Amino acid sequence: MKRTDIRYLRTEKMIFDALTDLLSEKPYDKITVQDIADRAMINRATFYAHYADKDELYHFIITHILEELSEMIDKAQATTPNSVEVKKAEKMLYSYYNNLKKHSAIAKIVSKSSSREELQHNFARLLHEKYDDLFDKVQVTEAGMPVPTDFIVAYLASIFVGTLLWWIESDFDMDSRDLARLVIKLISNGHLTVMGININRD
Repeated sequence: MKRTDIRYLRTEKMIFDALTDLLSEKPYDKITVQDIADRAMINRATFYAHYADKDELYHFIITHILEELSEMIDKAQATTPNSVEVKKAEKMLYSYYNNLKKHSAIAKIVSKSSSREELQHNFARLLHEKYDDLFDKVQVTEAGMPVPTDFIVAYLASIFVGTLLWWIESDFDMDSRDLARLVIKLISNGHLTVMGININRD
């Protein structure tokens, strides 16, 4: 059965919802496949028709979240070879946050699992993939010493992932548009400017 089949997608949602419910009761590492199957009211064979184990389910969710962001980054075209278009970046991030809020069950799986480091690692990899050309054109120094691009990317990734997880754990208390505006403002007013990247606010 294909992932686009409506029955397949319905079962996927049942699995996601079951894992979300269970995460409100106990830690990710205490949850078993049988727990997920029982809560979703499916048998283990049905679960295994979708995923090899619960870790594959988690990796699929992480991959899905980052692929969605990657597509939005490509569509937004918020950067040029040496600058960032603030309004485009805000619009892109708002769309991403808003969509994630609409699929809050998936978002909460990420925030409550014990493998948050994977999200930050993969987001850093996404930043490298999308913006290495931009970062390579700027030279950040501290006390005359060049600051490695890896350090800059790790720092930006920690900001994005940290604020994202805070937002999810606060039950999306802040408006999606306000969060996008605040994150972009904090990054563009300080971090990107220090890096020598031009900020276009028009």
